[in-house]
Amino acid sequence: MNIEKSENTIILGNKYILYKKKKIGSGAFGEVFLGMNEQNQRLIAIKVEKLKNNQNPQLKYETSILKYLQGSEGIPQCYFSQKLSDFYFLIMELLGSNLENILSKMNGHFSIRTIIYLGIQMLNIIENLHKRHIIHRDIKPENFVVGLNKKNKNKLYIIDFGLSKRFRNPKTGEHIPYKDGKNLVGTARYSSIYTHLGIDQSRRDDLESMIYTLIYLFNGTLPWKGLKAKNKKEKYQKILDKKINCTYENLCGKLPKEFHHLLFYVRSLQFEEKPDYDFMKEKFIGLLDFKFNIENIFYDWSEKNKNESSNECGNLSTASDKKSSQENIVNLKKVSINQNNKIDKFFENDDS
Repeated sequence: MNIEKSENTIILGNKYILYKKKKIGSGAFGEVFLGMNEQNQRLIAIKVEKLKNNQNPQLKYETSILKYLQGSEGIPQCYFSQKLSDFYFLIMELLGSNLENILSKMNGHFSIRTIIYLGIQMLNIIENLHKRHIIHRDIKPENFVVGLNKKNKNKLYIIDFGLSKRFRNPKTGEHIPYKDGKNLVGTARYSSIYTHLGIDQSRRDDLESMIYTLIYLFNGTLPWKGLKAKNKKEKYQKILDKKINCTYENLCGKLPKEFHHLLFYVRSLQFEEKPDYDFMKEKFIGLLDFKFNIENIFYDWSEKNKNESSNECGNLSTASDKKSSQENIVNLKKVSINQNNKIDKFFENDDS
């Protein structure tokens, strides 16, 4: 692949090329650009956070969590991170679309079999996060993505760790203390009742958010989606009231009763209590009419994507992504930048 010089690229770590004109998404604390490892020609994702007033990069915190979790199931590979001038860069594995984007392509509905497969994979991922003493605190469809190539196209990944934190000391096993009076952290639509009530989050809250996520992916909506309110405080209160008072029929629709049983179970967990992940997985597996095998997963979108090229850059997405208006890369180019002020100018007047 021939690489030409251009003002639309930047080199990081002497080998990672960032393409300014190929923005592929946005995360909680930055924008995501398409990149390439010049040494092996492999496409990558580069998350960028612009810093203000010499603040400590939030993306640096997310990077530390991601590096700590390397090797755990469903965790993207982290290749490199760097602070240059007023920007912090995180270079990571390029993944496929998130579940929210896939849902929109599937007419706003996944089959029950796909929901069960997703539930099992989500539980495995969340359980492994918790084994590493981390709670995610923003479980939602946008933060689950699928793999990009044939080898991992049906593998689920979790992303965006900017709100994640340790819930216990890795050395002593001591759990964080119970606290209330907290502001809501995460996404209100999928937040647990305890989170709405201002109680500090623990393992149970990730799982309640996961169940709301699965219900949403099956029904294409939740009873509290789109509630009108004068302000955020009123909206959060209306969402909480709806979550507390919503009946099984209104919430779960045509989903099997096991989903309501699981929701009741996670809501009944104590603040420090360890969830029974195996019990939850057995509930999902029991709904299948055949022996579950992680190697034989076939999602609703697998056939739909069968004839689509995974090499088409316009279809790539990562993190909490939104499609870029740039549908194609005509030329992949690079430029060496030696001074920090050139990096500042690099991101000015971005019309991508």
